[in-house]
Amino acid sequence: MRGLYILTALLGLLFSNLAVAAFNQYTESEIDLMWQVYKEQSPDISKQQTRERLYENQFLLKYAQKNMPELVERQASVGFSTHYHVMRYLDNLFIHQLNLTGKPATTGLEPFDKHWLKTNLGLYPLDGQYSDAQIKQFNDIKLDLFENSMTLYEFIAPLSMQTRFRLHQGDSELFKTEVLKHRQFLLHLKQADAVIQTQQISLPHLYSIAKGDILRPSIQSWLGVKGIMHVESPVLTRLENKVTDAEIQQYYQQHKERFHYLKSVKAHGGEFTDREAALAFKKQAETSSIQHALKQLNQPDIYAQYNNYLTREHKRNWAVQLAFTQKPQQLSEVIRSPNGLWVVVMSYDHAFGYFDANDETVRYQAKKAIAVEKAIINYQQSWLAWQKAHGIKL
Repeated sequence: MRGLYILTALLGLLFSNLAVAAFNQYTESEIDLMWQVYKEQSPDISKQQTRERLYENQFLLKYAQKNMPELVERQASVGFSTHYHVMRYLDNLFIHQLNLTGKPATTGLEPFDKHWLKTNLGLYPLDGQYSDAQIKQFNDIKLDLFENSMTLYEFIAPLSMQTRFRLHQGDSELFKTEVLKHRQFLLHLKQADAVIQTQQISLPHLYSIAKGDILRPSIQSWLGVKGIMHVESPVLTRLENKVTDAEIQQYYQQHKERFHYLKSVKAHGGEFTDREAALAFKKQAETSSIQHALKQLNQPDIYAQYNNYLTREHKRNWAVQLAFTQKPQQLSEVIRSPNGLWVVVMSYDHAFGYFDANDETVRYQAKKAIAVEKAIINYQQSWLAWQKAHGIKL
C-alpha cells in the first residue's frame, strides 16, 4: 500500500504544473548517487563538482519556472514533454544505479490494434495542435492499462509530434512500445522506493534533479551563458540592444587582433587543360620553385595580370580567391577550376589589415561579445545571491 501511495504521489508531481519546492537540501546519499551518474559521462568529475552542479541546476530550475514556464513544460513544441524525458531519465537511473531488472507485463495490449487507434484518434490535426473538442474526446477514453488511472489524452499528450502522428496513422506497435515503457517506469518506481527507504534518498528530490539536468542546457542558453545551435536567447538580444558606442570602441581597442583580415598576398600559379600536366608541373615546382617551373615549362603565370600582387579588390576572380585561401609558401593541391582547367598555385607575403572600429563587422561581433560578457556577469551574480539566500556554501 505504501508503494502505491508513493507511486500516486510522485506521478501527481510528474504530471502536474506545480512548481518545485522552494528549496531542496540534498543529502550526502543523493549527492553520492548522482556522482556515480555523472562519472559515467565525465570520469574526472569530483564529488564537490557534483554538489555544485546539483544546486546550480536547482537554481536554474527555480528561475525557469518563474520566468519561462513554457520551456519547463516542453523544450520544443515538436518534441517530447519534459515530464516524458524525466521518466526516461529516472528509469535509466533506476536500472543502472539501483540495479533494477524488473520487466513490465505485456498482457492486455491485444485490443489496441490499428483499427482501435484510427477509430479513437481520428485524423491528425494539420498544425499538430489538438482542439478543445479533441482533448475532451481523448480525456473521455480511460485506458485500463496501468496501475494509475490515465486517459488517452494524458497518455499521448507528452509524446512528440512525430510519435503522435504515427499513432494517428494506426501504428499499434509504437503504441504498445510506449505503453511498455510507461509500465516499466511505474514498476521501477515502486521498486526504487523500496530500495532507497533506508538510504536517505528522496524520490521527489530525484525528480527535481532529473528535471534540472534535462533543462540545464536550454535554460543556460536562454540566459545567454551557453550556446545551443538554432536557439535564440532573449536575454542576449536585450543586452545587445543596450550596448553603447563607447563600449564598442573600448572592446575594439582591447581585442583589436580579433578584427584583422588578410589584406593582400603575392602569388604565382599555372593552369593546365590536362590533369597529368598539372601534376607534373607541381612535382617540378616541389623540386625547385613555382617560378622556376613556370619558366622551364614556358607556362604563363595566371597572376601576371596583377603583377603577382593580389588584393581584396581582385577577389571576384576565382583564382585570386584560391590564392587567399592558401597557407603561405605552400603549394596547393591540383585543383579543378570552375571552367574545367587544372590549377596549381602558391601564395606568400601575406599582409594583414584591421577593420575600422565603426565597420559593421566590428559592431556586430562586439555587440554579441559584450552581451555575452554581461550575461555571464549577471548569471554569476544571481547564482551567488541564490546561494547566499539559501545558506549554501560551495
